[in-house]
Amino acid sequence: MHNRRRHLVGTSAALLLAIAATIPAQAAPSLAPAELASDAQKPFLAPRWRPTDTDDPNRNAYSVPEAPRSPACSPHFCVHWVVQGLDAPNLSDRNGDGVPDFVETVQRVAERVHTVENERLGWREPRSDGRRGGRRGKTDVYLSQIGGELFGYAAPDRGQATDEHRIPRRLHGYLVLDNDYSPFEFPGTKPLKDLRVTFAHEYNHILQFGYDAYQDPWFAEASATWMEDQVFNGIDDYLRYVRRWVKLYETPLTANSIKEYGSAVWNQWLARRYGPGIVRKVWAGSIDAKPGGFSVASYERALRASGPSELSRDFTRFAAAVAEWRTGKGFRESRLYPNARRQGHLPLGGLPLTRMLNHTTFQLLRVRPRRGRAIVVHLQAPRGTAAGVALVGRVGSERHGRPKVRIAYSRGGGELTVRLSRPARFKRITAVVVNADARAGGFNVGNLDWNYLTDGLPFVVSGRLVR
Repeated sequence: MHNRRRHLVGTSAALLLAIAATIPAQAAPSLAPAELASDAQKPFLAPRWRPTDTDDPNRNAYSVPEAPRSPACSPHFCVHWVVQGLDAPNLSDRNGDGVPDFVETVQRVAERVHTVENERLGWREPRSDGRRGGRRGKTDVYLSQIGGELFGYAAPDRGQATDEHRIPRRLHGYLVLDNDYSPFEFPGTKPLKDLRVTFAHEYNHILQFGYDAYQDPWFAEASATWMEDQVFNGIDDYLRYVRRWVKLYETPLTANSIKEYGSAVWNQWLARRYGPGIVRKVWAGSIDAKPGGFSVASYERALRASGPSELSRDFTRFAAAVAEWRTGKGFRESRLYPNARRQGHLPLGGLPLTRMLNHTTFQLLRVRPRRGRAIVVHLQAPRGTAAGVALVGRVGSERHGRPKVRIAYSRGGGELTVRLSRPARFKRITAVVVNADARAGGFNVGNLDWNYLTDGLPFVVSGRLVR
């Protein structure tokens, strides 16, 4: 059941991957959108047909005409439905206005989402689709019997290519949601919560399309999953992915994998440090970041303006914060998070340990508290690789204690040392070894991802007790 939920955003992720796949294998990462292949050359990119498009080759179209009152439009959305067949929602209509109660519920949820995402958090209004769908330039929402593993999806419209057959980086799109979120189809969840979380997530993809549709899937999904909790904080659906996230310590933050949904915690940490506007700022500047479509560069641009900092430095700080995140320091609701797993033990005075780390990953090593003046940890990081090491001691309990953090960071690797005094006072001490590097050398079409340059590198760590 937990594995099924995240397929609700699979379509948008697949779209972004498909866009990236149009970049020539040997192209420089600074490749401009104007150099991308035409829409006709990208069969896997072809945006989905709307359910009202009867010529849909994927056979996802409505089998009957829309309802007489469809679409029903609110200030910012138009909701479409049918009254016959599998795609029809529950047609109960308590006020007798010809608009089913479920459609009105969708409208209320939609406007709540808009209020938070566009008004309170300040995200740019979506690109208008003109006279498509509801013919009013609003975001169209189609109710359909999606079923299976799909809760809903966001998709860009067809026909947005230029006269030169180029796909713009800013696109308009529409939403398709399940028509009832039946517990029979989606066991273990509640229909209204499913609708709310799905809408908050998928509508954020619509807003992302309006900033830059060429960004990496991990960035798009981590942002949209983070947004779920900003709009509907009490649901906390994203926590199920955090439980998986802590197990995937060898998988980079930037990987296009199942980890990307749990990586909402990265944005949670950034929002706690810089304010919730930081995620919007990353998206707002993404189209101007170089190389184009490289989401690491989008983060770099925003963090340098807000910090001033950089992704590798903040990733090191983030990794250190994860070690004792259940104390609530650094994350808004991390008392609900699972305990971050340790990947071994660092002996004091013993032989150095060699750990192989991929880019944007870290490992947590137990250090047993002992009497003495201090614990010192030394790291030998690969030259030229952004790296960090931290010692994190926790005073008090796991959920009510307070951490003491000492961090050393280097943009160019080499020798790093951290020291934590009076170790006997701590309930738990953790050494954090961080490969904070996220450099890439071009895009790999075969892997549908960037060629990151610092994977599988040796980090040599040792510790000693100062008596």
